[in-house]
Amino acid sequence: MSLFVMNRYEGEGEKVVENETNHLSELLKKIEERKRQRTVASNKSALGQDGNDLEEPGGKKKKKLLKAEKADDSHIVDNSAGSEKIDERIAETAEVSTKKKKKKKRKKKDIESEQHSAALDKNLEERDDTFAEEDKDTAEKDISPQDNFVVLGARSRKKQREAKRVLPDWLAHPEVISADLNSGPTLEELQSILDAKLVEVLRANGITKLFPVQSSIIKWLHKCRTDRKLGWWLRDTCVSAPTGSGKTLAYVLPIVQELQTRLVPKIRCLIVLPVQELAAQVHKVMVAYTSHTSLKAGLLSGAFPFEQEQNSIIKRTERGMYLSTVDIVIATPGRLLDHILKTPGFSLDSLRFLVIDEADRATEWLQYLPEPHSRAPILTLGNMRSSKVIPAQKLLFSATLSQDPEKLNRLGLFQPRLFTTVVTDKDTDVNLDKIAGDFVGRYTSPGELTELAVECTSHYKPIVLHQLLTRHDIIPKTLVFTNSGQTAHRLALLMQLLLSERNVAVGELSAQLASKQRESVLAKFANSEIRVLISSDALARGLDILDVQLVVSYDLPKHIKGYIHRAGRTGRAGKPGTAVSILTGNQVGIFKQMLSGAHKTVPNIEQMELHASAKAVDYQGHFEKLKEILEKEKNESLQRTKATKRRRVASVTKQGGSVE
Repeated sequence: MSLFVMNRYEGEGEKVVENETNHLSELLKKIEERKRQRTVASNKSALGQDGNDLEEPGGKKKKKLLKAEKADDSHIVDNSAGSEKIDERIAETAEVSTKKKKKKKRKKKDIESEQHSAALDKNLEERDDTFAEEDKDTAEKDISPQDNFVVLGARSRKKQREAKRVLPDWLAHPEVISADLNSGPTLEELQSILDAKLVEVLRANGITKLFPVQSSIIKWLHKCRTDRKLGWWLRDTCVSAPTGSGKTLAYVLPIVQELQTRLVPKIRCLIVLPVQELAAQVHKVMVAYTSHTSLKAGLLSGAFPFEQEQNSIIKRTERGMYLSTVDIVIATPGRLLDHILKTPGFSLDSLRFLVIDEADRATEWLQYLPEPHSRAPILTLGNMRSSKVIPAQKLLFSATLSQDPEKLNRLGLFQPRLFTTVVTDKDTDVNLDKIAGDFVGRYTSPGELTELAVECTSHYKPIVLHQLLTRHDIIPKTLVFTNSGQTAHRLALLMQLLLSERNVAVGELSAQLASKQRESVLAKFANSEIRVLISSDALARGLDILDVQLVVSYDLPKHIKGYIHRAGRTGRAGKPGTAVSILTGNQVGIFKQMLSGAHKTVPNIEQMELHASAKAVDYQGHFEKLKEILEKEKNESLQRTKATKRRRVASVTKQGGSVE
C-alpha cells in the first residue's frame, strides 16, 4: 500500500511524517485486534452449533427408540402364545429395524451437518463484511482532516464541509467612530487631555474643533499613557477612516504630548509612509507641532542625499560614540532600510511608537526592525515588567485598511484594537481579501464628495477632460490621475495646447521628475500658480493639498483602493468636492463591479457629445502638434545620450584606458 503525503505548511514536513507513521501503526494494530476478535467469535459460534447437533439428535433418537420398543412390546403382547422360533424371528426383526433406523439417522445427521456448515460459512462471510466495514469506518474516522492524505485503492472520502470564516473578536467588534466631521469636540472640551501649549498651536493654525477620529484616538492614547506608567505593554491600534478625516493629527498630537518631556534625544517614534511626498507632508506637520518643544524630527525619504540624511539624524562624539540628534523619524520604506543597514549608530532600541500610515501597503520592511518591535513576543509573567522587551506601540492608519486576519497577522500586532467609521451587516459571508469586509466598510469616502462617471471612446478622452475643465467660467483647481508617467507627460502637453487660449498653467508630476522638480511643482499647485496638475499615482495617497475642487481619473485604476485614494484628494476636511471617472466602453462593467463590490453606490454614467466639441477646439490640429513635440523630445533625448557617451569615451581614452 502506497501513501502520498502533501505538506500544507513549510517547516512541518518532519513532524507531519512522524505523526502519520505513528498514526498508521496504531491503525494497523486496531485492524489486527479486530481480526483476532473475529476469529474467537467464529470459533465460539462453531462450537455452539456442534453442541446443539449432539443434543438434539440424541433426544429424537431416544423418543424413536421408545416408540419402537412400545411397538415391539405391543406385538409381543398380541402374540403371547409364541414359541422360541417366534422369539428368534422377533429378535431378528428388531435387529434389522434397529440397523435401518441407525442408518437413516446417520444420513439425516450428515444432511443437517452440511446445512449447518453452509449456514456457518454464510455467517462468517457476513461477519467478515461487517468487520471490514467497521475497519474502514474506523480508518476514515481516525484519519484527521488535518492529515489530508489519500490511500491508494481506498474509496474516496466524502467532500468535507467548507469551513466558515470566524473573525477575531477585535475585528468583529470594532470601536465605532462617527463619520460626521462636525460632531467632534471643541478644543475647550479636550483641555483636560491636551497640553495647553498644544492647544495654542492648534488655535494658531486655525483649528478650533477636532474631528471625531482625532478626538477618539487622542482619548485612547491618553488612556494608554496611564498603562505605560505602570509598565504594561500597550495594545496596538488600527484606524480605518475616510481620506480627509484628520488621521495625521490623530497621532501627531498624542505622540508630541507624550515625548515632549524626554531628557536625552533618542529615536522614540518612527513614522513610515509609502511615498516621498506624503513623508514630506507629515514631516512638515510634525515640525509645526513640535516647535514649542525641544523635540526634533528627521526626514528620511530620498529627497536629500544619503550622507546628508545620515548627518541630520546621527552625530559622532570625539570618543567615537554615536548619538541620535532626533526623537522622531519620518521615513519611506526603502530609505528606512538603507539607514538600518548602512548608517552606523542608527538605533531603534528605544522605540516607543511605530506609526504605519497607509498600512495596507507592503510591510516587508518590518522584518528588519529589531526585536521586539518587528513582532511582539509572547507576554509572560517573566517579561511583562522587563524594560528590555517592551515592544513599541504600533499605530496603523488607512482609508483602505485590510480586514484579512492573515495579512494583519504579518504585522505582529499585540492585542490590537480597531477604530472604524462604518459598520455593515455582520452576517454576510464574504471574501475578506477581495471585497468589503463583513463587519466594516473597508472602502469609505468623505460624505462631502460627489462622484460622477463619463463614457467615451479612448480617442476622445482628452476632449472629455477639456469639457470638464471649461464647463465653468473659472477653471477649478483640478488634479488628474493617469496610470503611468508617460501618459501623464503626453496628456499634460496636450492639455496645455488645448487650454492655451485661456492662459491656464498645466503641470505634470510623476516619478520621471527629480525630487526637487516635484517639490517645485507641488508648491506651485498648492499656491494655485498651476490650476491643472496631471499626475501618476504618486499623489494618490495621503497628500493634503488645499482647495482641490475636482479630481479626474483619466485612466481607470486597477483596484478599488486606487479609486478611493484618488477621489479622496478632494472633499477633504468637510469641504465639498467632485470626483469624475472617464471610462471607455469596455471599462463600464469593470467600474460598476469595482464599486458595487466595495458596497459603494455606482454613479450614473453620462454620455457626452464630443464630435462637435473636438471640431470647435481644433482637436486634430493640436494632436498633430503633440506628435511633433514628442518627436522633438525623443531626438533631443537621443542627442543627449550620444553626447554623454562621447564624453565618457573621451575621458577614458584620455586616461589611457579602454572602453568595453
